[in-house]
Amino acid sequence: MGRALSGPPLAVLATAGRGEGRGHLARALALAEAAQEAGIACEVALLRGEPSAAEWARAGAAGATFAGPEALARGRVPLIVDLPDPNEAGLTLLARATAFDDRQLLASPARVVVQPSLPAWSPAPGGRAGRALVGYAFAPLGRSVLRAATERRARAAQAEGAIPRVLLCFGGSDPADVTARLGVALAADPRWSLEVAVGPDYRGAAQARGLAVLREPPDLTELLAAADVAILGAGTMKFEAAALGTPALLLAVADDQLPVGPPFAATGAAAWAGDGREVGPALVVELLAALALDPRRRAAMARRGPEVVPGDGARRIVAATMTGIATEEAE
Repeated sequence: MGRALSGPPLAVLATAGRGEGRGHLARALALAEAAQEAGIACEVALLRGEPSAAEWARAGAAGATFAGPEALARGRVPLIVDLPDPNEAGLTLLARATAFDDRQLLASPARVVVQPSLPAWSPAPGGRAGRALVGYAFAPLGRSVLRAATERRARAAQAEGAIPRVLLCFGGSDPADVTARLGVALAADPRWSLEVAVGPDYRGAAQARGLAVLREPPDLTELLAAADVAILGAGTMKFEAAALGTPALLLAVADDQLPVGPPFAATGAAAWAGDGREVGPALVVELLAALALDPRRRAAMARRGPEVVPGDGARRIVAATMTGIATEEAE
């Protein structure tokens, strides 16, 4: 547990809107956990959507509270903005905020910018920051991931000849239903055992097509850590898999994942399979087999992941926000 909360509070503006995934809120909660460890109270203001029961519980464990965006008008506390388009926050808030800019849309000044999804930051015209925190080392991960990463590294290697465990998960909503589109073919292959997890906003046809589905499993981090390979969208979970040392096959399940998946895979921390809304199931089966059935390749990817995503991004972002100066830079 963190120290008793004191000192200047911290606010995070995020979203949990339908069709936007749950990654922005997941990052906000990771920041709340890092703030708690630093003894800083945190409030999460949601621009859209509502927390799920699991997200409520996670916030409570971090000593964080939820509020609507109008709460940000109450004072000038240090602020982090994590929205699909940071410009939604408005000029006044951005001028004093740390702003995530994964899609490089920022068109006005911000105090600090975080670009964790690409190895370089190129803002839109008018966008600038006093400090830019750029690179995968600034991906904010929750403490459950950091704890599981330590436990995974101590885990015995998979027994030779054992059937690989594969986890299929495309985030909180998967609006294009890539889960059902690819899951049937993946589940039918006897060369691995498949677990399928979906988020609280999933409304697809996986169960109707005969897939056994885990909906918002409370032990998702443990499932990801225990998997020999994960098949994921190219969003937030790719960072979690890398930090855990879980080899991952990435597919885009939304337009904004298309530009970020290939450069992340180029680091060696994952493999890229293309646009999951279009790529054929047979090709995904082939790519999975090439990874899941190659222990040496999996081991190399497992070693590389924590080098690319060391896991302390949330702490570093909170520190930069509270001081206005980044004291560390990603290598």
